[in-house]
Amino acid sequence: MSDISALSTQYDQLVETSEKINNSVIVFKKQNLLQDAASKQRYPNLKVTPEEIMEANTILSLFLVSVFDFADNQQTVAKEFMPEAVKDDYKIKLRRNTAYLDEDLKKLQKNLNDKRPVTDNDLQVMDILVTTLDTERNSLFRKLRTARG
Repeated sequence: MSDISALSTQYDQLVETSEKINNSVIVFKKQNLLQDAASKQRYPNLKVTPEEIMEANTILSLFLVSVFDFADNQQTVAKEFMPEAVKDDYKIKLRRNTAYLDEDLKKLQKNLNDKRPVTDNDLQVMDILVTTLDTERNSLFRKLRTARG
């Protein structure tokens, strides 16, 4: 497989992952807003279904397990969210920006597994995940663009 083809495949996979994670984080932010009575009044048309929350929970949990190896012994991960080379770079960039990332990610994973509403700290961790994922996506796009000419 040529370099361009490999980069293109990696980029396509990262775009799909980025969109899924972004959409999941949006669902959790809506859920968090709807816990506040003032927000409910301010945004009367804002709704989130239990199905949306369940899907967002599943996607984000699988992402954390796949990328950060947070699997329980009995849990297997069939979904691959990003190629290994991209995953390693993503983890390096994340850890560069956050001192207690592993602890925060484990707390987030526990809240997701226990089906508890996400906390403000969880939302901050999700923002870091999304921001770094978008940075990785942009970096891969630049590599792809440069490889083409």
